[in-house]
Amino acid sequence: MVKSSAMRFIAFILQYITGVLLFIIIGSLPVLLRDLTFDTEGYFNSISDLAVKIFTLSNLTYDGRHEMLPAVLGRFFYSMKTLGMALFAATALAFLLSYLIVLFFEKKKDYILSFIEIIRSIPDVLWMFLLQAAVVWVFKTYGVKFVQTTSLGSDHQAVLLPLISLSLPTFLFLTQIIVLKIFEELDKQYILLAKAKGLSYFYMLNVHVVRNISQDLKGHFKTIVWMMLSTLFMVEYIFNLNGLMLFNIKYVSVELFVFSCILFFTPFFLIYRLIDFRRVSI
Repeated sequence: MVKSSAMRFIAFILQYITGVLLFIIIGSLPVLLRDLTFDTEGYFNSISDLAVKIFTLSNLTYDGRHEMLPAVLGRFFYSMKTLGMALFAATALAFLLSYLIVLFFEKKKDYILSFIEIIRSIPDVLWMFLLQAAVVWVFKTYGVKFVQTTSLGSDHQAVLLPLISLSLPTFLFLTQIIVLKIFEELDKQYILLAKAKGLSYFYMLNVHVVRNISQDLKGHFKTIVWMMLSTLFMVEYIFNLNGLMLFNIKYVSVELFVFSCILFFTPFFLIYRLIDFRRVSI
C-alpha cells in the first residue's frame, strides 16, 4: 500500500514537471523563429534559461526590469476568483433551469434545448457588447446606471457584466448536458423499479439520477474549464479587468506568458489528479 502510494506520488510529480517543461518548450518557440530564421541555438538557450528561472523562481521579470511575482500573483488570484464565481453561478443556474425543465416543461424540452442551441451560436464577444450597449441605453433613456460597464480604477470595478459574460456560455452548455443526461437516466430500468417501489419522482431525481449523471459531468469538466479560460481572456480585455489575462496583453514577453500558463495549469492539474485518484480509489 505504501509502495503504491509512493509510486502514484512520483508519477504525479513527474507529470507536473512534464507539463511545466512543455509550456517552456512551446512558449520559447518565438525565439526559434526570430527574424524569420531558425535560431536553434538561441531556442535551446532560451529553454534552459527559462527553465532555471521558473524552477528556482529567480530573476523573473515581465518587462526586463520589474519583478514578475509581486505583479502577477495578485492578478492571478483575481482572475481565478472571477473564474470560480462564474463557474459556481453557471453550475447552480444550470441545475436550477434543468430541474424546472424536467419537472414542469418536459413536453417542451426539445423546443427549449433548440432555443438554447440558437443562443449558444451567438459569439461570446457579441454578447459582451450587447450587455454593455443595453446598460448604456438604459442610462441614456432613464438616467439610471445600475451596473458598471467597464472597470475604471479600484473604485469603479465592473463585476456583474463580466460574471454574466463569463458564466453564460457555460450555463447554456451545462443546461443542455444536464437535461439530456437526466432524461437518459429516467428511461433506464432502475427508475422503473424505483417507481414500482413507490419512491417519489423528486427523490429519484435528487438521489439516484443526479448521482449517476455526476460522473458524466466530471468528464466534461476539462472542456468547461478551457472554454471559460478562453472566454476569460476576452472578458478581461473588453471590461478592462485587472486580471492576469489583460496583464499578458499589456506586457508581451515569453517569461510572462509561460509563467502565466503554469499558474493557470497548476490548480486545474491538482483538481484533475484528485478526481482521478478518487475514481481509482472507488
